[in-house]
Amino acid sequence: MTNAVLQDLIARVKAEAAAHAAAEDPDVALTFARPAAATEPAPDTAGLAGRSTLDSLFVLDDAAFVDGAYRLLLGREADATGRTNYVSQLAGGTSRLVVLARLRLSPEGRRGAVPVTGFKAVIATAAADRLLRRAALGALARRVGRYADALYARYMLRRSLPAWRARFENTVGVVLQHGEEVERLSRRLLDLREELVGGVVSRHSQQIEQLSRRLHDIRDELLPRPAVAPETIDAYYLAFEDANRGTRESVLAKLAIYSDWLATCVPQAEGLKHEIVDVGCGRGEWLGYVRQNGRDAIGIDMNRVMVDACLAQGLNVRCTDALTYLRSLPTGSVAAVTGFHIIEHLPFDYLFALVQESYRVLVEGGSVLFETPNPENVLVGSHTFYHDFTHRNPITPSAISFLLKYHRFEAIDIIRSSPYPEEAKVPGTDPLTERVNGHLCGPQDFAVLGRKQAAGVQA
Repeated sequence: MTNAVLQDLIARVKAEAAAHAAAEDPDVALTFARPAAATEPAPDTAGLAGRSTLDSLFVLDDAAFVDGAYRLLLGREADATGRTNYVSQLAGGTSRLVVLARLRLSPEGRRGAVPVTGFKAVIATAAADRLLRRAALGALARRVGRYADALYARYMLRRSLPAWRARFENTVGVVLQHGEEVERLSRRLLDLREELVGGVVSRHSQQIEQLSRRLHDIRDELLPRPAVAPETIDAYYLAFEDANRGTRESVLAKLAIYSDWLATCVPQAEGLKHEIVDVGCGRGEWLGYVRQNGRDAIGIDMNRVMVDACLAQGLNVRCTDALTYLRSLPTGSVAAVTGFHIIEHLPFDYLFALVQESYRVLVEGGSVLFETPNPENVLVGSHTFYHDFTHRNPITPSAISFLLKYHRFEAIDIIRSSPYPEEAKVPGTDPLTERVNGHLCGPQDFAVLGRKQAAGVQA
């Protein structure tokens, strides 16, 4: 019920815009009065049967308009032949009022004799259309019909405004209890504002802006305030990294295992935006390692404290969302995308999009490298992984390899690293002991590598 009320609100706002635009340009009015099916879901027409007004029909797309007209005037669902016929007529420029007249004056419509408010205008439009077409003035008939549709929509809107206002007030009461509904409506109104502002309907922008602000105020009251300021959490996370990830020197030593990958799998091509984009760059160890090896890289991180620490080192970093930044880059403009201990923080839909966008921005022959804690090590998967409150779930080598393969990456490989020191292992060399040590003291991290197919290489 709530969703239907909200959809009705949006539809009536668009009808109002169409009606006011009619006096200056009926073609513009028609654009709003008859929206394309792909722009937004049409309001449910199931409740139209038995209603004695036509106003709800004029905010639907052509197919839904025909279905609603059948229910209203004939009291039944449209048959396939009739629907196809009338939708085709509407697509060819026939007035909606003319279609309504043809249905109402059909033998079936006359038998039902459904009373319709404003039906005189319907008959008059149909008569004018018939006379103009007999005089071989089909183009004029279509233009007159469009103008009549727009005027009729305005008439119906004026009749229904009092009821619409009452329904809107009820809607506000409903959405006060449903924060998600408020959020969706607010976003839709912002989109609608962009459609309406400018041209003959620009005078409506102030009213929509006021309504949008009102709903945003309601949303802000409903949404919980964060218990701790984001910058406080950012500072905590930097301290956590300093205490648990290791010194800068120790991290740089671990990164040396990727020296061959950096030298052979990151192509140097002309016209690249960046050689390497490092998402979730953190304290910047990888950026520093890349710079030491003479390669260009940019780091992306949402943690302002981390970004400031990188900037203090003279590193090229941006404080922004990784997916947003990748989507801003041209296709084929990056040699490599990397991420160290970032993918385990992401919900799956975000990770999916991150891999998808990484493939798009890579130049042919470009590579990705994502390092993450290794759950093949039982101690990592069951214990140390959860030291970080922002971790979501461990990611297995098989899972991330398939995700890359699904997105058309090739030459997929796994590099395992950082095993526990020898003194942590259970003494012994028998098969059982070695197996236990493999599960408990094996590599604590792994990286997945993948390459975008180069031009001229067959899969």
